[in-house]
Amino acid sequence: MTIVQPIQIQVAQKIFEAWDKLGVNGRAEKLQKALNAFPNEQGKMAAWQIDNAKKSIAETRVMPGPTGERNELSNQGRGVFLCLSFVEGDKANIGLVGQVFAALIAGNPVITVGPIGQEIMDMISPFVAEGVIQNIAESAQDSLIEADHLAGIATLCDAMQAQLLSQRLAAKSGLICQLIEETDAETLSVIAKPHYVLRFVTERTVSNNTTAIGGNATLLELGSMND
Repeated sequence: MTIVQPIQIQVAQKIFEAWDKLGVNGRAEKLQKALNAFPNEQGKMAAWQIDNAKKSIAETRVMPGPTGERNELSNQGRGVFLCLSFVEGDKANIGLVGQVFAALIAGNPVITVGPIGQEIMDMISPFVAEGVIQNIAESAQDSLIEADHLAGIATLCDAMQAQLLSQRLAAKSGLICQLIEETDAETLSVIAKPHYVLRFVTERTVSNNTTAIGGNATLLELGSMND
């Protein structure tokens, strides 16, 4: 049976690869243009998430390996993220902005929810490609949560809501959907940590054989001549 995905998921999937391929610095260049549109504290949170990502996940690292092999470790986005808040208030809105920018700078398309999500989208969308950030009505929230191709949910909520949502996601079929919760809406202790952005990425390793073609065969031939 073919499951029809919500149109927002389909749109986000189409733009995902292009957005992710920009790299952290390419995405930062676009997202930084939106910072002036945000209120002071929200703008500071957004800027911090961008700067933190540039320091922590932008660089491709060369890993040790055997002679004739080059191994590179980098990060890429996970996929489509739903960002929402079950908590109201100015601090919660700052946290939601932090979640949205962390997800975006990590290479993921984002879907926000409701009027607050719409405001965030309106401030970012002029500077990014269509589909990188979208918004849905609160009435459509459940259909997005149940979507098979949703990579993760970033949310501000209390501990009980986080537990219930985690159980709900664990029961889903299809793509494993990660829950990234912030249960401290006052201090935003999770969102404000430097390693927070790592929860929005997956590691990618590339191994290149740098030995000249035929090199190993030549060495074997030289070795056999000594027998």
